[in-house]
Amino acid sequence: MSRIAPIGPDELDARQWRIYDALVNGRRASRPRPFPIVDEQGALTGPCNAWLLNSAIGSAFEQLGAAVRFEISLTAREREITILSVAQHRDSPYELYAHRLAGPAAGLSEQQVEALCAGEDPGFADERERVVLDTARLLLRTGALDDAAYQRAVETLGTPGLFEVTVIVGWYNHLATQLAVFDVRPPAETA
Repeated sequence: MSRIAPIGPDELDARQWRIYDALVNGRRASRPRPFPIVDEQGALTGPCNAWLLNSAIGSAFEQLGAAVRFEISLTAREREITILSVAQHRDSPYELYAHRLAGPAAGLSEQQVEALCAGEDPGFADERERVVLDTARLLLRTGALDDAAYQRAVETLGTPGLFEVTVIVGWYNHLATQLAVFDVRPPAETA
């Protein structure tokens, strides 16, 4: 059980309802969801339940999360490679659960997903994917890029693509912290 009780839809004020509605009925609803965003009672799952504790921050988080999912130049595979790198580095049970499901939906094989979750080499043939993975893992290990890694990332991904990798690493690192503090677990671990 999370340290924060689920906040049901019938408990939401107007500002919270806007966040809830954007998450449940907005752009995310236009595509299949590899993992549930609400529980059986309709309360938000994962990190999103906590976003309702402060509507101004929660609204900004919803918008940032949507931008990371829908408004980037990285492919869905590249996004999931980055996210799974963070999930593995942080050993985040909820992120590992959610993105073990989202990775194949983005086109990663089960073997690639499991290699990423184990911190192993998934054997990507695509140079962009190798650069995304190497960049994300280096950022997670050291917090920066040396000149050679920076140059390789810019040459392969472009400066905007590198910026997006840094945003995804930071965003999912933030989510991993939030999930850990509030002890948010995957559904199988909450029963």
